[in-house]
Amino acid sequence: MDGMRLSLRESLGAVSFVDCGDLVVSRCVCDSREIQPGDLFVALRGPQHDGHHFLHHAIRAGAAGVLVEQPQSRIRIPQCVVRNTRIAWAQLCMAFERRPSQKLVAAGVTGTNGKTTTTWLLRSILQHAGFQSGLLGTIEYHDGRESWEAGLTTPDAFDLARMMSRMVHAGSSHCVMEISSHALDQYRCHGVKLQTGAITNITQDHFDYHGTAGAYRTAKARIAELIEDSRPLLVGIDDPGCRLALEEIPASQSIVTFGMSDDAVLRATVRERMLDETTVRVRLMGEEIQFTTRLSGDHNVLNCLAAAGMAEQLGIDPAAIAGGLEAVQSVPGRMERVDIGQGFRLIVDYAHTPDGLSHCLRSVKSMTAGRLICVFGAGGDRDRSKRPEMARASQIADIVIVTSDNPRSEDPQRIISDILAGFENPDQVFRTTDRFAAIRRAVTMAEPGDSVVIAGRGHESIQQVGQRQISFDDRKVARRALLDLSTSKPNVLRQNLSAGVAQPIPA
Repeated sequence: MDGMRLSLRESLGAVSFVDCGDLVVSRCVCDSREIQPGDLFVALRGPQHDGHHFLHHAIRAGAAGVLVEQPQSRIRIPQCVVRNTRIAWAQLCMAFERRPSQKLVAAGVTGTNGKTTTTWLLRSILQHAGFQSGLLGTIEYHDGRESWEAGLTTPDAFDLARMMSRMVHAGSSHCVMEISSHALDQYRCHGVKLQTGAITNITQDHFDYHGTAGAYRTAKARIAELIEDSRPLLVGIDDPGCRLALEEIPASQSIVTFGMSDDAVLRATVRERMLDETTVRVRLMGEEIQFTTRLSGDHNVLNCLAAAGMAEQLGIDPAAIAGGLEAVQSVPGRMERVDIGQGFRLIVDYAHTPDGLSHCLRSVKSMTAGRLICVFGAGGDRDRSKRPEMARASQIADIVIVTSDNPRSEDPQRIISDILAGFENPDQVFRTTDRFAAIRRAVTMAEPGDSVVIAGRGHESIQQVGQRQISFDDRKVARRALLDLSTSKPNVLRQNLSAGVAQPIPA
């Protein structure tokens, strides 16, 4: 907001005013503590606070006008009245940045699992087709030239506008973004029109925020409001949650389904499955393509399909789609191998929901000749109801070690107790609040032919324990444990397993 002056009537369209015919402002603020004389105060409703309760504080600080959802009878400064202040806030943030979203081709992905991988795949396709693309998501924000650490999966409306502006100035033509259920519920992206969008799946997560499965699905379905007129929304039809969400999407919204089932419009078929790569044939709207991906599991086949379908909607050539998919060797913290030459497979994955953990473990088990060992936990101050469900999903493994994830303000032992309630035989489950010790134990227990999965944190490098933020990266800890093991038990090393040679899946 660099000295621009915006007319609210011109920027927001059909709105009404109290005590004025328009408001022309040079700065808008949604936190009453940041008001400077002459600012517009935007009253946002949130899960903990309602900005309408802070109008008088903003006025005392010098606000020249307020943006509200109902006329306020007890204030004596100009008011702009809108149906939803969050939508108006998102639009104003874009307007103050000279509407960068209109200068970018935007693609958005929502879903419980698969958002990160799908967006990384789509960015790779766009780059393979010659388009410089920005990325906003869980792992990083990238303007097309430089990257920096992500805060929220989807930035708030103010930061989103600034980051899209940064992409435009960096010369990017496209923006690929993960869109979380929180962002959709809070209308953070309602200053953006998506040229393509997808819902990957909807399973249990974030009930601590949304309250119910129905409210969570409603938030996810709201991505349809962001799709540009006449453009289709891609929906993962193999997923029961997505099928239910279809009932909440307006009938006027064009839908294209994708999946591995026969009734999917866009369909993927596995042609050959090897230990380290999968050959997939995909039926798109226009034609079929075939490619080989190093991303393991049927869930990643679906992520490839979603990315391919979105790319086709953006007019990308089929050859570039296949090339972009094949170019992605891995995604940080997503089924990521840690390998120093040991005789067993070790994988770090972000799976932190029951569905995500189940898909991850089934995929790894299919590649494992020996035992499958799983280390996982659950986040503190988050949905407690999914903790026993995580335990049930983990029983795909032969050996389970339950440990801390990010306990935050909760007692780590209580979190583990909640998880243990989901096991049929909890006495057979190893448990420790020390994640470092849990990873070392898994590595020490592993024998040639086994697989170890360390789940829940993926790419994260900071563990939150109470008020402390501890440097902790599962990949680095696992590598350190492997190095220590190689010294004490050199027989676990092998020469060729990580050489990249495809091997048939063991019977």
